[in-house]
Amino acid sequence: MVDCRAMLLASLLGAAWCLVVAAILVPHRRALIALWREPVLRHPMLIVESDDWGAGPAEQAAALDAIVERLARHRDAEGRAPVLTVALILALPEANQAERLRRLGASEFAPVLNALRNGVAHGVLAPQLHGLTHFWPPALAAAARTRPEVAAWLKAPELTEHLPSPLQSRWVDASELPSRPLDVPAVEAAVAEEVAAYAAALGAPPRVVVPPTFVWTAAVEAAWAATGIETLVTPGRRLTCREVDGRPGGADRAMLNGERGAGGMVYLVRDEYFEPLLGHVPEQALAALARKTALGRPCLLETHRNNFLATARGDRDAALEALDALYREALATHPDLRFAACVELGRALRHDDPAWIERDFRRRFTIWLRRIALLPRFGRMARLSGLLPLFNLFAHRHP
Repeated sequence: MVDCRAMLLASLLGAAWCLVVAAILVPHRRALIALWREPVLRHPMLIVESDDWGAGPAEQAAALDAIVERLARHRDAEGRAPVLTVALILALPEANQAERLRRLGASEFAPVLNALRNGVAHGVLAPQLHGLTHFWPPALAAAARTRPEVAAWLKAPELTEHLPSPLQSRWVDASELPSRPLDVPAVEAAVAEEVAAYAAALGAPPRVVVPPTFVWTAAVEAAWAATGIETLVTPGRRLTCREVDGRPGGADRAMLNGERGAGGMVYLVRDEYFEPLLGHVPEQALAALARKTALGRPCLLETHRNNFLATARGDRDAALEALDALYREALATHPDLRFAACVELGRALRHDDPAWIERDFRRRFTIWLRRIALLPRFGRMARLSGLLPLFNLFAHRHP
């Protein structure tokens, strides 16, 4: 009788535990499946992504040359130098003419374009599309009529970093807040124009795009895909507007590395930062690399040209030293580190390239456990219920 009661109690406790587990798993099933499907990289990967280059001050040429010299000092486990991706702005307005543009192919920008081409030829710079402009021209024109600081900038337009942040979002009308969406035909025409301008300046169409200020819409994404762009760099969610306080908002989609967007474009997630101008030090970037590596993800670090320009109040030498130290210490910490450009990473994820993507089930399972443990609410409940400790019994001990 005692044995029967013990067995009954054990059965009831087991059933109760199963119900608890089901109550934990079911609400999070989509996230759990998505994290399993997200590719797991076989090796640590570091890509420093630098935005806002292109049309702008001539001193960018010297800055790019200095960056190229620093990057050429380092080699990964396969003998490859680091690749700095360079997100390009292709035009600036003429003085007091928000909608009349000076394009990157003009003679005034020749030193910058030549320095960029030199870095590409050496395999250490990889151009990407950022935008024809770092603003929506009609919105800039409207703001200049009512805002003295915008009108003052437009008198001698050079560094778009000096514009109010909401106006730097190209794919909304932020002349007033909250921002207003753009008409789809205008979006499609603007995308076609910027892709053509990129091809005219670089000799080939863009394959990777980085939305200015990470604000874009489904219509913009579809237009990019229609031009043949393959990879879209994101912060892990699509932000579609500027809120009344000027901040990016209106998130309508979340994404993971390797997920597909409009037209089959591959999403990459860039949500770590390396801005020496803001006090970021190599140790912070190395910690980000360690986190991403433990989760089987690439480490994409966001930085901007103003770190390397004296005219933008940057300290170029200090920024170059920090960049140099980052690569040196990353290679020392991760001997199997790999360097690549986003276009290569995007293609590897698209084709599930076994040279890049882990295939071993137990290693993938171990990485998956680390990922799901970080899910809000789920991780804590899964630990308290014993579910994660149980799963960890089957994890690979040395992934």
